[in-house]
Amino acid sequence: MMMLRFLLIFFRQKWNDSRDALATTRYYFRVMPWDMDLNMHLTNTRYPAFIDVGRVQWFAEIGLLPLIISNGWRTVVASQTVTFVREIKPFTKVEIESRVLYWDRKYLYSEHRFLVEGKLHCKALGRIALVRGGRVRSFSSLLQALDKYHGRDVKEYVAPEPTPEIQAKIDLLNLKRDAELARAEKDAA
Repeated sequence: MMMLRFLLIFFRQKWNDSRDALATTRYYFRVMPWDMDLNMHLTNTRYPAFIDVGRVQWFAEIGLLPLIISNGWRTVVASQTVTFVREIKPFTKVEIESRVLYWDRKYLYSEHRFLVEGKLHCKALGRIALVRGGRVRSFSSLLQALDKYHGRDVKEYVAPEPTPEIQAKIDLLNLKRDAELARAEKDAA
């Protein structure tokens, strides 16, 4: 069923349009019986799948799909943190808001909020690597490629300051990496 949702995004897309890559995009879905678990609510395994669909919606809206198809850009989720706030019941209409919060030379940091009637039910923070030609590229270079592809003046893009939440995620991921490196060195000795 997720592939059907991806195809709907693909075929609904207005290929000559592109939005501001930093604007919030929205994807809507209804929780169906196959999205639920034994507790009769949206199962925790479906949230990442819907985040992927929301991310593809964002790609479509900013005009990235043609670059993915023709120029080999790829997106790879390097880390994702999901925080559940409230359960989502069967047949509920859900809105996912997706937006870019920050980027550095290597990663793009995105936020995905699951809303029901305007109330937050789940929030996810993603750390995404943008890859082209086997190399990780910056989000700024992707934005410049989008400008060029859509015939706009290519400009310099500067990342906003990281929010405290994003900085905490970066710090935690760095601590985890450092701990793993220390353990590997200890095991090698």
